[in-house]
Amino acid sequence: MKTYFDFMSEINSDELYDRLVSYGMFSEKLPPIFTGELFLDYCKNIRKQSFADIWRGYINYESMRNTNIPRNIGIPTPMGHELLCKTLMNHWPELMEYFKIKTKDQPRLISRIHIRKMQNTEALFLMNYRNWIDDGTPEPDIYLGKKYMVHADISKCYPSIYTHAIPWALVGKDVAKANVNNRKEWYNKIDHFAQISKNGETHGILIGPHTSNVLSEIILCAIDENLSKKYTSYIRNIDDYICYVDTKEDADNFIIDLNRELRKYDLLLNHKKTEIYELPICVVETWIHKIQNNMVTFQKFKDYVDYKEIQAFIDFTIKLVSENADNNSIIFYAIKALKDYNLTKNAQEYLVKSVVSLSLLYPYLVPILGDYIFKKYDVDAEQIQKYANMIFEKYIHKNNFEACSYALLYAIDSNSKIDSIDVETIKKSQDCILLLMAYIYYKKNNFKSEIKELKEYAKELMTKGEMDQYWLFIYECLGQLTGEWSTMKKNKISFLKSDYR
Repeated sequence: MKTYFDFMSEINSDELYDRLVSYGMFSEKLPPIFTGELFLDYCKNIRKQSFADIWRGYINYESMRNTNIPRNIGIPTPMGHELLCKTLMNHWPELMEYFKIKTKDQPRLISRIHIRKMQNTEALFLMNYRNWIDDGTPEPDIYLGKKYMVHADISKCYPSIYTHAIPWALVGKDVAKANVNNRKEWYNKIDHFAQISKNGETHGILIGPHTSNVLSEIILCAIDENLSKKYTSYIRNIDDYICYVDTKEDADNFIIDLNRELRKYDLLLNHKKTEIYELPICVVETWIHKIQNNMVTFQKFKDYVDYKEIQAFIDFTIKLVSENADNNSIIFYAIKALKDYNLTKNAQEYLVKSVVSLSLLYPYLVPILGDYIFKKYDVDAEQIQKYANMIFEKYIHKNNFEACSYALLYAIDSNSKIDSIDVETIKKSQDCILLLMAYIYYKKNNFKSEIKELKEYAKELMTKGEMDQYWLFIYECLGQLTGEWSTMKKNKISFLKSDYR
């Protein structure tokens, strides 16, 4: 199996820069309309000097979790993002050596989710990517003969990361503090450019950009180095720890030791999410097994899945959700599990209507409708228009602007209309992505008065000094800009995929 360093050493400095700039600015949780490809070309082939080293703001975007609690995603300004990418590129050899030293004595790959080259994508980071051939399946080895499992979690990991702790990890706290004012030191450069995309703040890094995974791994690999000397049977999924031990006392000690290591870097354990289980316990969630077992007879005696089977399957899935604290991941998993089955036309129609209906109860499901329902089951434009209208009307009154943004996306993609959209309501949302989606929608449908009104609002925001907080909307909306934005605009750089320009 590959080691942590094996994964990292497959990425050279230039690839790191290119892929972080092109594919690492926009979180996968955003509507899939964004690209950094033109911006990368601008940075490499057109712009001759570096962007100004100044503090910059960011766009805040609320994305619904599977527990129906929103998570704040950050979208950095392209200039701030590029400066951090360039700094990581320039010091990638030092970082590679650091990761090599910190992970060389690990009995196995402890960190399971980190930047890497992946199949079928140029991005270097995906939250849920697994490649069993490269990664292996460590659980059977590490829980063999163990009696307890500890599940622990860092409290608000990315928002709690102290950027000065990055040098602490890289060169040690004493060296870092002795040289804290020396901006020429490579580790201080990383610290500095980690701050500038967040208004110069030293507390917290943005959730969303792929650079944040590199920054968090610097600290978390340092913690792993110390923790793995005593505990050989644990793995980490970003900020989520699972450790297998022999005794209850060992389980308690792991929590104590993890908490102590975290505190060295000003991080805290999330005690509400920290639990000790007596083994045996399912490595895979019990509800996954239940769904798999429920599907055992699908296409076993015939080459299709019919209406009654899908109806029973959806009812079963809904019951599982209610039994598992309204965990919407269960529905998503069930939908994905059906992708290789041949559903009858009636079964497809029932599934589509059921999932859309569930998305009106569970907003977490709205973003998956496009790829997993509308495209997969060839839903016609008339139906998509009906569903997009229902979603928009339901969630605009609940201030769920993510769901509304996706409703607009589905209307745009299907050449449909949203009946209840109102430009004043869109402006009042003060949500950058919803404003941008509305602008694209109005532009595609040639609604001239609404386009004009949104452009006036974009000018107003810019005049108020809120360019960074709304940069995607303002930049894509207006032709006349100032400073670095103006130069990019004159070179016809867009951050939208061609279908949405």
